[in-house]
Amino acid sequence: MHSLLARPCRPAVHRPPAPPASASRCPGRCPLPRVQSSAVTAQRTAEDYSQLLRSCDEDWTKTLELVTEINILRVEVEPRALEYAVVSFARGGQWKRAEDLYRQLQSRGHAPSAETTTQLVAGLAGSQQGDRAAALLAEVAAATSELAALSPAYNLVVRALARQGQLDASYEMLSRLVREEARVEASTFTCVATCAMNAERTELAEEVLEMRDYL
Repeated sequence: MHSLLARPCRPAVHRPPAPPASASRCPGRCPLPRVQSSAVTAQRTAEDYSQLLRSCDEDWTKTLELVTEINILRVEVEPRALEYAVVSFARGGQWKRAEDLYRQLQSRGHAPSAETTTQLVAGLAGSQQGDRAAALLAEVAAATSELAALSPAYNLVVRALARQGQLDASYEMLSRLVREEARVEASTFTCVATCAMNAERTELAEEVLEMRDYL
């Protein structure tokens, strides 16, 4: 009898586990990751810029940096937020930048608030720009009937014109406020009368004081 030769052992074959049923689907049918639209991103960016502008206050250098970025990136920031930039420039002594931005808002069909207008007028008056402040007020007043809301701005301009030696223009604006029963601050009467006395225009000073006492 022939001896039986032992058969060599075959190595075990390890097969990979079967893929799950979901993996066998066509890749084209797999759900795509959700990507936020550029409109949402742009809106969020605009809101971020709006918040930053509101926090600038009198730091006009920071405001200038933000406004420059907004213009370069063409971010559509709400006009009301840009009014904060106008105020920041005006309070920081940057009346030219404040007025330019104010005019840009107007050209876009936006009417800045009375508070923003008053702050701009204050910046102009404080920078010896009484004529520009008066012209701005006349323009705004022609487009609105809310003289009472602009009375703080008018008081600022009346005092600024008087200090700059334009007593006739100052008195004319003061008389208009009185005729239209707008609020005139006591300091406005005092300022105009004092400037008139310093300019040796005693009669004008007396008229202003009589006007004050009558009210």
